[in-house]
Amino acid sequence: MGFVASLLIVYGVAGVVLGAAFAIAIGRCLHHQRRSQVAAYARSPSASPGAMREGFALLRGEVGAEDAAPDDAVIAVEIPCGGRPVPGATPGAWHTRARAFSLRLPSGAAVRVEPASGRLTLDTTFVPASRGGALVYRSEVRPGDAIYIAGSVRREIDPSAAGTGYRDAAQAWVLRAPAHGNLCVSSDTVIAHHARRARFHRAWALALGAALTALHLGLFRAFHASVLGPLGPAGGIGIGIGPAALALFFVGAAALAYRTLAEQTSPWTELRVERPRTA
Repeated sequence: MGFVASLLIVYGVAGVVLGAAFAIAIGRCLHHQRRSQVAAYARSPSASPGAMREGFALLRGEVGAEDAAPDDAVIAVEIPCGGRPVPGATPGAWHTRARAFSLRLPSGAAVRVEPASGRLTLDTTFVPASRGGALVYRSEVRPGDAIYIAGSVRREIDPSAAGTGYRDAAQAWVLRAPAHGNLCVSSDTVIAHHARRARFHRAWALALGAALTALHLGLFRAFHASVLGPLGPAGGIGIGIGPAALALFFVGAAALAYRTLAEQTSPWTELRVERPRTA
C-alpha cells in the first residue's frame, strides 16, 4: 500500500480509533469504580473516627432515626409518568423534598448530610405510585434506611454543639454536594451494578490495551521502524494489503463488540422525562 494510506491505517485506525476505545474503557472503569468504592473509614465498624478525611467520598451508613418520625421521609423524589397531570403541579415537573439528616457510619461516627436544592440525585429504584389520581414514579429515603451517598466531606462548625470557647468552636463532619456535581444517594443494588460495570470496563481496557500493543509492537513494528528510521524515499515505505485488511477488520470488530456488549449488558434503562419549557 502507499505511504499515505499506510499512515492512515497504522496511526489513524489502529492508533487513534483503537486508542480512543482504550481510553473510553479506562474512563468508564474509573467512573464506575469511583461510584462503587466506599471510603475506608466508612467500611469497617472498627474504623477510627480520626481516619476521616475531607474530600470526595462514597459513604455507607444508616439514616438517623432521631431526625424524623419513622414515616417521615428525609428525601422524596417523584417523577410524573405522562398522562393525567398531578393536581396543582407544573406538568412534567419533578417533585423533590429533602432536608438535612444524620448518617451513622458502621464505626458509630455521625456525618451530617446537607442536601442542596437542585443538587441532589437519587440513583436508586423508583416505584410506580399514584398522587392525586396521577401516575408517578416515587423514591424515598426514610429514617432507619441503609444507604450509600456520595459527595464532598467537609469539617465545619457545628452550631448545635458547644466548643471550649469562641476560639475553639465545636466542629462536625458534613457531607454536601461537590463543587461540580450533585449529592448522589444510591441503594445496595445500584452500587453492586456499578462494581460489576467497573469490572466489565476494566476487562475490556486490558483487552484493548493488549490489542493496541500487539498491533504496534508486532504487526506494524517494521513500519514504525521505517518511519522513524533514517530518511529515505517515502514511496518505499508502506504495509501490505494483508496486514492492512487484518488491522481494519480487527479494530472494527473490537470497537463494535465493545460498544454492543456495553449497551446490551447495561443494567440501567433510560427513562426520558420532558421538563417544561420556560417562556
